[in-house]
Amino acid sequence: APGGGSHWILSPASVYVFPRDIVGGERTFSVAAATLTFLDQNSFDFNAWVRHGLGWLRPADEEERRRGVQQRIDEVRRLKQSASAAVPPLEGAGGADAVPLDIPSGVDRVVVDAARAEIRAWLASSSRRPLEIPMENAFQRLLMHTVIAQEFPQVYSHSSRRAGERFLCVYRSQAEVYNEQLAALEREMEVIDAEVGVRSIFDEITRGSKPLVGHNCFYDFLHLYQTFYGDLPDNIQEFKSSWLQLFPQTLDTKYLAEAHELLVGLQPPATLKALCDFMAQAAAQSQGTPGGPLPVSFEVNSLPDHEYRLPWLDAADSVAEPSATRAPAEVAAAPPPGDDPDLAADASHEAGFDALMTATVLVHQIGQILGKKRLPWEQLDFGPLRRRAADEQRLALSRALPLSVNRIRLVRAQPNVVNLSGTDDADMSRHFLMSGYPPSWKKWDLMKVWSPLWVGLSYIDDTSCWVIAKNEADAANIQRIYNMIEEPQFRLSTYEEHRASQDQAGTAR
Repeated sequence: APGGGSHWILSPASVYVFPRDIVGGERTFSVAAATLTFLDQNSFDFNAWVRHGLGWLRPADEEERRRGVQQRIDEVRRLKQSASAAVPPLEGAGGADAVPLDIPSGVDRVVVDAARAEIRAWLASSSRRPLEIPMENAFQRLLMHTVIAQEFPQVYSHSSRRAGERFLCVYRSQAEVYNEQLAALEREMEVIDAEVGVRSIFDEITRGSKPLVGHNCFYDFLHLYQTFYGDLPDNIQEFKSSWLQLFPQTLDTKYLAEAHELLVGLQPPATLKALCDFMAQAAAQSQGTPGGPLPVSFEVNSLPDHEYRLPWLDAADSVAEPSATRAPAEVAAAPPPGDDPDLAADASHEAGFDALMTATVLVHQIGQILGKKRLPWEQLDFGPLRRRAADEQRLALSRALPLSVNRIRLVRAQPNVVNLSGTDDADMSRHFLMSGYPPSWKKWDLMKVWSPLWVGLSYIDDTSCWVIAKNEADAANIQRIYNMIEEPQFRLSTYEEHRASQDQAGTAR
């Protein structure tokens, strides 16, 4: 975009995912009553979920299905090759001289006689197209195969199904039968392609090694893996290894807001909606100042049957010129007549809307970081991980955000971060437990203690928190600062010391 900015086209969407039965198995799941209540309170359409929700196949299920179909394809091809080497039947053999099969009077006799007449008329014609006779009854199709083998040995028959309708198909050559069987098996492969369903979206992200972004998303990632890929491994290291093979670049906007040294000073709010509004306002207020955020603009490209409004639009308009943050004609449409604009603009907990907010938060966060580092947007590469030349100017996401990529915030856990791309004990060397400080201390009071260092803070309660250094050098300086305080109003422990005290307390019990 002009002026060193960037323009982002956002295409949020929301799809219902329903565990449809797969061949050879019935799917079951359990759900908490509180979850159903929460979904109902947030406009979840249970009827649309059941009727139109998309299914999926795990990779192992997909591979098993494809292997079975491919084995049948290979077998038919071998049979076709063997048949092509065999002596073909004489043209016109059988038919008139064959002894008709005796069929008792009744409905089956009527169907067989009608099919005989169709076959004789087809043989007498010059048509080279297969004869297709609709026939839903399985016994009647089986009976007709016997009739054809005895009375019309010069032709070949095969049962076929298309669009839910059953046919008895008659061919002039065996090769045509095999071709039809191969075509049916190829259609089975296409059905498997469709049954992969929602997982195909994540497969595209994996193929392109694109970043996967969430907000406070560790449970979401666990659920994503268990639903679409396989049962959760027995330990966290196995999960990390499996996850990184699928998604080597993961970002958590919640962790970025709380731990990145260039963002924590903004003191952003905790919830996604509040953080989204806050980051848009912060960008609009400080844009154009030295070291301020890089300019960004957004465009909502709503997909069919989806319509979204930029969640921070109204907040940004109150503090910035429209051209500074957006192109007015490119944002989402106005709310329907009679609707409350504030309610229409806030659909929190709807999946597509939350994705839209998460995307705008990440763009503003990176804009803040690049602006403070005096780096242009063009220097950041969102592409796949690759080997780079020593003199290459573009930075991989993992290099631009070395302590943020693949760090995911944990809920109700201490420390509250997991490093998906390394061992957590190594990452914890930058974490210090700060405890016993006065409950009246606010975030700024805690930050002043470690000045001039920029540190991340992760609260435990009113009198304790984790202090997170941005690198090993700052970790050493935190300890030096603490040792220089003559009468500290708090205690400071390294992660190792904290673990040792926990182990000792457990042994004492």
